[in-house]
Amino acid sequence: MNRIEIPETNFSANIPSSYSEMTSPQVYYVMQQLYALQCAKISQAEFRVRVLYYLAGIKRTARSIAWERLHPVEAHRRAEKVVLLAEELLGFLFTTDGDGLKPVFDTITNHLPVLDIGPVRLVGPDTGLLDLSFGELIATDADLALYASTKDECHIDNMIARLYRQPGPMQPCGRKVEPFRMEETERRARLIRFLPGWKKQLFLFWYATCIDNIQHGTFYVSGREVSFEPLFSKNEDGGNTLGWLSVQFDLAEKHIFGDMAGTAEANIIDVLALLLNYKFTTDHVRKLNTDN
Repeated sequence: MNRIEIPETNFSANIPSSYSEMTSPQVYYVMQQLYALQCAKISQAEFRVRVLYYLAGIKRTARSIAWERLHPVEAHRRAEKVVLLAEELLGFLFTTDGDGLKPVFDTITNHLPVLDIGPVRLVGPDTGLLDLSFGELIATDADLALYASTKDECHIDNMIARLYRQPGPMQPCGRKVEPFRMEETERRARLIRFLPGWKKQLFLFWYATCIDNIQHGTFYVSGREVSFEPLFSKNEDGGNTLGWLSVQFDLAEKHIFGDMAGTAEANIIDVLALLLNYKFTTDHVRKLNTDN
């Protein structure tokens, strides 16, 4: 948290220094303003000032608006200071790359755990996608690739439709929702199309952050600290494969989690832990052969 204090007005406030420190309402507001910025409805300076005012709990009143009109020069100077302060305190919201400023999202907390669309309630995955099934990962990974190549929003709708389902019995992956059925995606996606654009954007940012965490983060499996990063090393030459689908075929053939359907229902962390064990065993055997 960053703390700002203005002694002359007896004002002080704590400002989050990352999305991880924000409450859900704060995340919602930032996403709404970011979506307006990306739709060119507001300027970047206006975006930063709006977000700063909201996070600091500053509200514009009729009195403050009247003061600005009566003292335009002083109001302009104050506005410049606010913009500079906003740029300083809200720098964590963006990063700079070759294409200019790029939004940054850094929390694996699901701030949209439930979607109420009309009378229908849909339940989403838990923090970090840790209760995701292998089949859900395969399907949403394909949707994300299609969205990246086409920029067609229907693929985001499909991703949300696959992961958000009505409450149901406990699934093998650990979620209390209806079983995952690919054939029901289109029906549910028709509901998802009614979601506001900023919520879809929040979902996409969150999903990408969770996948990055799965690939590079640290987990505890059976009391041991584990990183799945070796499975996603770009130095590994996997040859021509079907990606995650080829893994599903291989595990189903070995009958580790059952047939194709049983493998699809397995928890993603369980699958990755097994693959990591396979890799360690293969690397050890390869090293022994090399030494001999």
